[in-house]
Amino acid sequence: MKNTSLSPHSKKVLALLAKSGKPLTAYDILDKLRKTGIKAPPTVYRALEALIAHGLVHRIESLGAFVACHHHKEDHAAAAQFAVCRSCGEVAEILDRRLTTLISDIGKHMKFRIEREMLEVLGLCKNCDKKAA
Repeated sequence: MKNTSLSPHSKKVLALLAKSGKPLTAYDILDKLRKTGIKAPPTVYRALEALIAHGLVHRIESLGAFVACHHHKEDHAAAAQFAVCRSCGEVAEILDRRLTTLISDIGKHMKFRIEREMLEVLGLCKNCDKKAA
């Protein structure tokens, strides 16, 4: 998916998330982009929905926030795996085919058609783990 086929608002949201380095809520996004002409929550949510549909952004369910996908590939859009630091909120995207294969195999065994995969593991990042020790 080329960024040229995105709406101007979606491009702004994607650029913000890509440079953010941390998950942002829809209202964080709105606050940061208000000066660029994005004035209402529905505009942000529509942009996020489009970006998610194209596999360019992921929703971190446990945080109610969004991150840019750093491993964008066509076959990756339906699978999302993250390590979430419970202390600082840092999120690291995991790209491990073994997890995707295992989840797919479990679905087949259960005769369950998996449409979307979202795996979040909660713990401490390296920096917070050092501080806690």
